[in-house]
Amino acid sequence: MNNEISLRTVKGEYLPGETVHGAVYLLISRPTEANCIQITFKGIETCTYKYEHEGRKTLQNDTAHADFSNVNLYSQKEYFQFGSYVFPFKFELSKTIPGTFHCTGKQNGAEWEVDVSYVLQAQANTMQVSQKIVVYQVDETNMQNNLLGQAKDVSFSPSFFSKTRVHITVRLIKNYVETGDNMMMRLILTNPSKLHVTGFSIKLLRYLKLYLTYRGTSEKQLTANMEFTNGVIVVAPETGPHTVYSMEGESCAFSAGNSSLDRLQIPLKENRINLPPSVEGKNVKNQYGLEVRVKFSNGHSETLLLPIPGVLPCKNEQWSQWCPPDWTFKAETKLSSSLFSVPEYLLRTEAFSGLPTFQVL
Repeated sequence: MNNEISLRTVKGEYLPGETVHGAVYLLISRPTEANCIQITFKGIETCTYKYEHEGRKTLQNDTAHADFSNVNLYSQKEYFQFGSYVFPFKFELSKTIPGTFHCTGKQNGAEWEVDVSYVLQAQANTMQVSQKIVVYQVDETNMQNNLLGQAKDVSFSPSFFSKTRVHITVRLIKNYVETGDNMMMRLILTNPSKLHVTGFSIKLLRYLKLYLTYRGTSEKQLTANMEFTNGVIVVAPETGPHTVYSMEGESCAFSAGNSSLDRLQIPLKENRINLPPSVEGKNVKNQYGLEVRVKFSNGHSETLLLPIPGVLPCKNEQWSQWCPPDWTFKAETKLSSSLFSVPEYLLRTEAFSGLPTFQVL
């Protein structure tokens, strides 16, 4: 049997400002020179934009949102003896970090790639293990109130002399939905007039912008989709709101008078690929919205723009597929004083109850 190292956090997905609880597991079945456990946690935002303008040009920025390198979680003078050990840890995520994100694209001879990722690594001598952490860029209170869907409404009078008003309301069923799933919405029409709906349309729009700095850039080097503001090049790589999805509805969907269409589904995919999630980082901002247009028999139409609070990144598959080795349930707990250390009393709380060894405490 070989020596093994394993790494596990209590959850796979976190919100900014949350505390990450976890443990490093170590099995020593052969002589080793390892005598310490080190933790590294990095959160990096990278943004690259390449374009043609009097030659090939590249803009690239990297931003570190978390950078703990080789922090000693536990150390001792002698080498680890045969046996299994567990080293609990905890650390707090910054409240201002952006969410997990990845996006690539090509348009009009330009190409771009943006990535925001968080990786946790544990090391014991030559043994290493790593785990991704998925960050949802959402306020905790807003996540708890996810079912209070965002709404937008408008009203108008069918004619100058009419005393009645037609009301249109668009409401999301949920504010936050994981990319790849369907965003659901409700369209409500309060119509006391004699007007009839002749049709409606729904568009899912993406607003993507990149923020890049580059020394020596002049306005002569910018293309039509760029702006230069306060030393920052603002790029709209998709040249404005990009229509990800659109659908047309017929008049028969609405009955006369008051009516509603419930649970209209908007797929959060494009060409069968999951959409890049919503994010607001230092170098990238990606948001989504719905454009709903309702047409009436007198030629009048109303357009409502409904912002989508958040398209969430995919869940952490690496975390969900982890199978704990049998030896992790009988590991000896090792505590020490370090940046990521855990007080002993905390091991007997719910914070660690989902981890092997601590489940029975």
